[in-house]
Amino acid sequence: MAKIAYLNGRSYRGQKMGPGQLPEAELVSHELIVAEGKKRGIDFVIEYWDEPDLPRRGYDAAIIRTCWDYTGRADEFVAAIEAHERAGLRVFNSSAVVRWNARKTYLRELGAAAIETVWLDRVDGRAVAQAFDALDAAEIVIKPQIGAGSVRTIRLKRNAWSEADLIDGPQSDAMVQPYLQSIETEGERSLFWFGGVFSHAIRKVPNKGDWLANIPGRTAFLAEAAPAGAMDAAESARAHAPKDLLYVRIDLVLGDDGKWRVIEIEAIEPYLFLDFAPEGAGVFVDAIARVLSL
Repeated sequence: MAKIAYLNGRSYRGQKMGPGQLPEAELVSHELIVAEGKKRGIDFVIEYWDEPDLPRRGYDAAIIRTCWDYTGRADEFVAAIEAHERAGLRVFNSSAVVRWNARKTYLRELGAAAIETVWLDRVDGRAVAQAFDALDAAEIVIKPQIGAGSVRTIRLKRNAWSEADLIDGPQSDAMVQPYLQSIETEGERSLFWFGGVFSHAIRKVPNKGDWLANIPGRTAFLAEAAPAGAMDAAESARAHAPKDLLYVRIDLVLGDDGKWRVIEIEAIEPYLFLDFAPEGAGVFVDAIARVLSL
């Protein structure tokens, strides 16, 4: 039986993760993946990503999964994955992909498929005012260039904000995007490919009066076929992404012009939404089996 390290973080949103413990949001996905692994002769073992002797524990490969503490330790995370690879352990997705995907400046490479973005090396009143003008937007969203889970993400309305509002936003490199009203009705779409094979699509719609489309308890998650335009935009983005992705999630929103735009490519530690699309677990594990030639 093949043995795969299922890489986990030591904490999640301030809560310590004990050995073998996963964030609650991952429990169903993990169970599904483990069950599909048994059918294919693959054993998944939960491990911390920063264990220095991981390559010597007899694993055939390691899969980055719930390393949801990496954004606070980004340099250390990349260094750890690179060290595992140098020691002979195959890690998916690779350290090269992690380095490419960790900072959201990769959106610059996607051309018209990506949402319009203003890039800032610091967030202050002048920069924000200029971003409103550059985007010709009535509302904007400011978020970190390295981040996850909407941490340090803020929304501002033109002529209705002050520098005090920036305290809860990014404290260093940031990105500014127009706020799209479709978020409140259409929501976001997340599309998944495993080993280059399309798996499933999820629609994420915020609760009435809310606008963050990825917060459990504040968002409705629905397994729903992606509109053709969303699929086309995602495929365009995939064409600009690294070619050796074991897994990738592409998030899209509907622009005011009726065109779908990519807001994120998640190729490090995406939540896979298998709770809502359990058939995706088999597609995911099949991709692993192909990579390992099982």
